[in-house]
Amino acid sequence: MTVRLDDLKSEYGDDIRVEWKSFMLRPSEQGRKNRAEFLDYTRNWARMPQADPRLIVTSPWASDDEHPSHSLPALVAAKLAESHGEAVADDFHHRVFDAYFNQNRTISDVAVLAAVAGECGLDPDQFAADFASQRETLEARVIEDHNEAVQLGATGVPATIVDNRVAISGAQDTSVFIQAIDQVLAGR
Repeated sequence: MTVRLDDLKSEYGDDIRVEWKSFMLRPSEQGRKNRAEFLDYTRNWARMPQADPRLIVTSPWASDDEHPSHSLPALVAAKLAESHGEAVADDFHHRVFDAYFNQNRTISDVAVLAAVAGECGLDPDQFAADFASQRETLEARVIEDHNEAVQLGATGVPATIVDNRVAISGAQDTSVFIQAIDQVLAGR
């Protein structure tokens, strides 16, 4: 999804604003897939580069590291990254996607998330400390985002909401987003 958003930013510049919202696929560790189930799930990732060759994935999961347990820690970390400005947040989103889909890192592990924050120029130790001290507040923001997304029609990821009224589900071609944005901009 990040490559398509980059396309849209290039196409529209300051005419659009990308705002990341949280959607929890697995809010907690309850119901976690075992290793074999997770490996089977990640076999589906092989389709992603077929849809867009710029997407780099490792499929199936090839790391000896534990697979992620749930989505909440990464979403909390993304909210924390947002507090460091739009450029850092954008870089963090790109790097977390790469850490998960390509490098097969455990993005439910705070140490991994802090290391990703370090790759964005943040102090990893401070990021981990801020994560711990702000976790409850940031989790509440993630849940608020999730509930808002559901109200706007999101049922999974990726989901894109254009101007809080047009819901686009799935990994669509960039042209689908351009058509929706053009319609919204023409109506203003």
